[in-house]
Amino acid sequence: MDLNAYLDEVRGLVLDEIERIVPSDSRRNEDLYRLVLDYPLRKAKMLRPAIAVAVCRAMGGNLQAILPTAAVLELYHNAFLIHDDVEDGSLLRRDKPTLHQQHGVPIAVNVGDAMLALALGPLLDNMELLDLGRALRILEAVRRMAVESTEGQAMELAWVRTRTWDLDERDYLRMVHKKTSWYTFLTPMVVGGIAAGAGPDEIVRLRLLGSLMGSAFQIKDDLLNLEADEREYGKEIGGDLWEGKHTLMLIHFMRAAPPEDVARARRMLDTPREEKLEEDVLWLLARLGECGSMRHGAEFATTRALAAKKRLAGLSETLRPGVHRDFLGELMTYVVARDK
Repeated sequence: MDLNAYLDEVRGLVLDEIERIVPSDSRRNEDLYRLVLDYPLRKAKMLRPAIAVAVCRAMGGNLQAILPTAAVLELYHNAFLIHDDVEDGSLLRRDKPTLHQQHGVPIAVNVGDAMLALALGPLLDNMELLDLGRALRILEAVRRMAVESTEGQAMELAWVRTRTWDLDERDYLRMVHKKTSWYTFLTPMVVGGIAAGAGPDEIVRLRLLGSLMGSAFQIKDDLLNLEADEREYGKEIGGDLWEGKHTLMLIHFMRAAPPEDVARARRMLDTPREEKLEEDVLWLLARLGECGSMRHGAEFATTRALAAKKRLAGLSETLRPGVHRDFLGELMTYVVARDK
């Protein structure tokens, strides 16, 4: 099973669908819609649409039943990225300057808002494409995804604002479940199942699988931010330390490191990005490895991925054998083995 080939094929289909959704009438605001296509057209995996397509097809649904909703997921994802980049002051996204770095914060925020507005159209069109029941269930799933994701983001922003470091793994997993799992794995799996006509019990099993995958994915993403090759990663290496994000590795460090190291780390992390010193960031990066925090994160992500594999095996009667189920199986390994 060639996972990248599957992702590339879905990416082409979803880009065509997004370009259909985004207005092309020259009488409309050309500058706005040109920028709406900016992030989607940058080289990306389009993992969320691929998961939705794979689940739908593996459960016997057809491509056209899920493709518009898959495009909606990608629009939401890119809108969240634009807003997240603004909130975090990020410099790079997919090997290029972030949208707000190129065009300013007001324009970037408005582009993200436009993506969310455009996403409503295909969700309403599902009433004709599918049926009223499935269309409303998909709409509800996307609504819940948006609420959970913003609540998770609010949790993390509050931790940064209040300089809260008295946290444990349960706090982190709750935040990640809301911020990452819901829109990266859980909702794509659920809407794929709904489009294929899955029953309530099957949807519950898909949700549990998505939750495990989401946490493994986010922990690995946080690890890559600290140790990846910047030429491959496409984002700023160490950006989470500059931004003071509360990752599993940092939470472990705050509980395992000597008090004097914890005090120094907190001072650095609580300092505004523009006032941080590179030598302090590099010091903390090294100490995360020396204290075993990086190893702890990697082992934790692997454990969650292995649990997800068992969940997927339990869906053998629901997901038909073939390329789509094979993709989902490969995904279990990819989540913790990827290098970007």
